[in-house]
Amino acid sequence: MATTPAISAAGGNGAIAVTASVGCTWSAGGVPSWVVSVTGSGTGSGTFSFQVPPNAGTARVANLVIGGVAFAIEQAAFAIPGLGFIGSMPHIAAEENWTTTFTLVNKGAFSATARLSLFGDPTGALTLPLTFPQTAAAAPILAASLDRTVAANASLVITTAGPLTPPVQVGSAQLAASGAVDGFAIFHLIPGAQEAVVPMETRYASSYLLAFDNTGVLVLGVAVETVSSQAASVPVVIRDESGTVIGPPAATLFLAGNGHYSFGLATQYPVTAGKRGTIEFDTPAGGRISVLGTRTTPLGTTHTLTTIPALANVGTGGGSIAHIATGNGWQTTFVLVNTGTSAAQANLSFFADNGTPLSLPLDSTTAPSINQVIAAGASLIVQSAAPLSDPAPTIGSAQLTTNGNVGGFVIFRYNPNGQEAVVPLESRNANAYVLAFDNTGQTATVSRSTACPRKPSISL
Repeated sequence: MATTPAISAAGGNGAIAVTASVGCTWSAGGVPSWVVSVTGSGTGSGTFSFQVPPNAGTARVANLVIGGVAFAIEQAAFAIPGLGFIGSMPHIAAEENWTTTFTLVNKGAFSATARLSLFGDPTGALTLPLTFPQTAAAAPILAASLDRTVAANASLVITTAGPLTPPVQVGSAQLAASGAVDGFAIFHLIPGAQEAVVPMETRYASSYLLAFDNTGVLVLGVAVETVSSQAASVPVVIRDESGTVIGPPAATLFLAGNGHYSFGLATQYPVTAGKRGTIEFDTPAGGRISVLGTRTTPLGTTHTLTTIPALANVGTGGGSIAHIATGNGWQTTFVLVNTGTSAAQANLSFFADNGTPLSLPLDSTTAPSINQVIAAGASLIVQSAAPLSDPAPTIGSAQLTTNGNVGGFVIFRYNPNGQEAVVPLESRNANAYVLAFDNTGQTATVSRSTACPRKPSISL
């Protein structure tokens, strides 16, 4: 049998592949009135094709028996009370050499219905086989939109399945829910076992900015998504690391409604080849977008695949970085960007695990802090040393204070195998932080927290 079809509330067509011996007859039983059978029987291998009309009511499931094997068809509800848009994930990849795993967490005290919708590139629904690692489902569910109830304080994991053969399926995802559901995605490159996180984009900003580094063998990949049914022309501004605009004048990207576009930055905009700087995507009037960057190197023994977070709504409060590591092969790169229109002072201070100042070996000095003026639109990159001869890594945290709109992130890298991870600048001041973990198989989750004089304890 093939995957279980999941049909949207708008209705649609589906098919179930049947494998049978030559001359073996089969038929479908238990077909309800809302599933219109097109081919309900056959001899030998064949297909049970069907149509499902629009659903004006609640979610429904049909339990069929085809050739003596139980099977199910499900259709989403027309309306879910309290369902509201939560956020978007601007890039996913599946099949060929990729899988994407969605982790959804209900942070509320009551159960909630989550609707995950997948969109293709350049537009339209993206139908993928999906599995649920937390359950013992017999077959994947084939869906472009899926409704699931998530219990209070529970998590739901959904992973793409499908053939590991070309072509790769790329696109984006959007989440709606009837409660306080949040989450993220992880796309996994099977050769080299590299992974990158796709944060849930919940901000509604006038612009989104990616810091890029296309020097050496590094490459920035970019994904842009329109989060509405309205087509959009997205203005693009490219600056070098000094803040000077270097991109083509009046550059724009056109995306269809709920569209997705991904590209290599230096390929799309050759002016960025061999340079560092920023690329800004401005939200068109009446529209909504989300943006993701991925930092990569050619596949090999030190292949890198790392998320570069989009900076948006950067305030003047600075923030904290919960984990840094240097020495014993580890290297930390601090990326700071002045997103404002005037120069700003940036003060970056380092702290050991016990809260005392931590002197880090940096590019040409060893110091417990960095104090520097960053020009408007400019970026600053500071890198720690990473001698393998160190008996153990030096670890700690960092805090940023500024009198301007300076944001950023940290990349810590393990040089012996090229693995990297990004630490976003934490500028929120929340009463709680939730960390979804997966310690199954060979996966392990490590958490870090830092106490700031201005903020409560912060966990990543």
